[in-house]
Amino acid sequence: MRFPIRRIAGPGAFLAIDPLDHDADAPTVLMPAAEVPEGAQVDDDVEAFIYLDSDERPIATTRPPKLTLGEVTFLEVTAVTPIGAFVDWGLGKELLVPYSEQSRELYVGERQPIGLYLDRSGRLAGTMFVTDMLGAVPRRVDRDEWIEGEAWRNDPDIGLFAILERSYVGLVPASEPHRLSRGDAVKFRVAHILPDGKLVLSLRQRAHKERATDAENILAVLSRPGSPRVGDKSDPEVIRDLFGLSKKAFKRAIGGMLKERKVEIDDRGFVVVVKPPG
Repeated sequence: MRFPIRRIAGPGAFLAIDPLDHDADAPTVLMPAAEVPEGAQVDDDVEAFIYLDSDERPIATTRPPKLTLGEVTFLEVTAVTPIGAFVDWGLGKELLVPYSEQSRELYVGERQPIGLYLDRSGRLAGTMFVTDMLGAVPRRVDRDEWIEGEAWRNDPDIGLFAILERSYVGLVPASEPHRLSRGDAVKFRVAHILPDGKLVLSLRQRAHKERATDAENILAVLSRPGSPRVGDKSDPEVIRDLFGLSKKAFKRAIGGMLKERKVEIDDRGFVVVVKPPG
């Protein structure tokens, strides 16, 4: 959010909380001198985030926090105290997650999805109860669009649920192999948009773009000395572990390489790399 500078003094710049209030006694909030953009002058608008510092005073910063009100993202636990756990959310004062907002005990060093909300006193606080905060897709999303997100929950039968843009959820189906761990931040491709607006995601390009990359990966693995022999009848789990591919993607890549004569199938049905002449 942008705020106008009403005056500049030794401690820093004083920003108008209400941009339309030009009264000399209008409420302001301090942006410490170290935070004030170089060359800033009175009446300039600056992008700022306002929060309460360790002395419970409102303070303005140009550093964006890792999440804003109503958003959810993975944050690292930095301390556990009698009043709750504190997490690093990118500002000087760490964010409190009260015990009443913890679904289980937190430990220093772990990363958990935390939502930002206002407590009864109007202070910003964190919560582990984030499911209800992750609602409908808040904007138009197009098929094949790449969206930033974090791996959240993995169900072996359904797939990987991801938190997208800190505010909604998509699903990578269980049929698509991946090697993501909980909290990993990556970009997901919107593979399908269901009639109810829910998003089916993929970590891969569309098939025709992905085939060449898959082929290079398969050739590299099969060219290694002692590499396991695989073919059309190999177990899907073997294919997944060896190449990080589904059986369908493996067969698609092999089909392309057969046409290009980069591989051949031996009399037992195994894929063999064709050595280049000379």
